[in-house]
Amino acid sequence: MSKRKPSSRRASSKSKGGSVWSWLILFGVAVGGIQAYEHRDTLLPKMKNVVASTSKSSAPSTRETASAKPQSVQKPTQTVALPASGAPVPPRSIAMVGSPSGAGQLPPATLPSPKPQVENVSLGAKAGTFAFCGRSGLNNCVMDGSTFWMKGVKMKLAGIEVPQTDQARCMEERARGFTAKVRLRDMLNSGSFQVAAGGQGAEVKAVSRSGMSFADQLIREGLARRAGSPSPSWCG
Repeated sequence: MSKRKPSSRRASSKSKGGSVWSWLILFGVAVGGIQAYEHRDTLLPKMKNVVASTSKSSAPSTRETASAKPQSVQKPTQTVALPASGAPVPPRSIAMVGSPSGAGQLPPATLPSPKPQVENVSLGAKAGTFAFCGRSGLNNCVMDGSTFWMKGVKMKLAGIEVPQTDQARCMEERARGFTAKVRLRDMLNSGSFQVAAGGQGAEVKAVSRSGMSFADQLIREGLARRAGSPSPSWCG
C-alpha cells in the first residue's frame, strides 16, 4: 500500500504542470495578438516594404525570361473594302511591261484591210468592143477620158481628173479631153483587163492590165492629173 501512493502523486503533479504550461502558451498567444492588433498601423508599412523588396528582387529574372523568348512578328493584314451594295471589288489592273503610262492597256488591234475583189474582164477576139457613147446606147462605151460604161454599168477611173469635152473652157481643153477619151477607148479594146473597187463609191473603179493602172498611164501621157492636185488649168 505504501508503494502505490507515490506513483499517483507523481502523475497528478505532471498533469498539473502540463496544464499550467498550456495555459501560459495560450496566454502568451493572446497577449501577442492583442499587441499586434494595437500596433497594426506600424506593422503594415513594414510588411509592405518587405513584399516590395521581394518583388523587386524577382523582377530582373522575369525580364530576363521575357527577353529570352523570341518575339513573334505580326504580319500586316490586308483589308479589302467592299462597296455599299456588297458586290465584289474587281481586281486591279496589272501594268504591262514596256507600257509608258503603266495603265496596262493594250493598243487596239488593227485588222488588215481586206483586198478588193478583182474582176477579170475578157473581151475575146472581137475587136472594137468599146465605142463612144452616143447612138449605140450605154453598153460598152466611153463617155470621156475617165468614164465608161460596161454591160450597162457606169464605171469611173479612181483618183484622176481629166479635161472636159462638153463643158470645156477653151479649145485646148476640148482637144486634150477628146484625146484622153480616145486613149481610154484604145486601152479598153487592147485585150483583157482587171476591174477592182476604188474605195470612193460604187462606180469608182481601179482598172488595170498586167499590173499597169489605166489612170497612171493617162497621167504619164499628160492626159489626166491627180484628183485635188493644184495643177494649172488645162487652158495653158
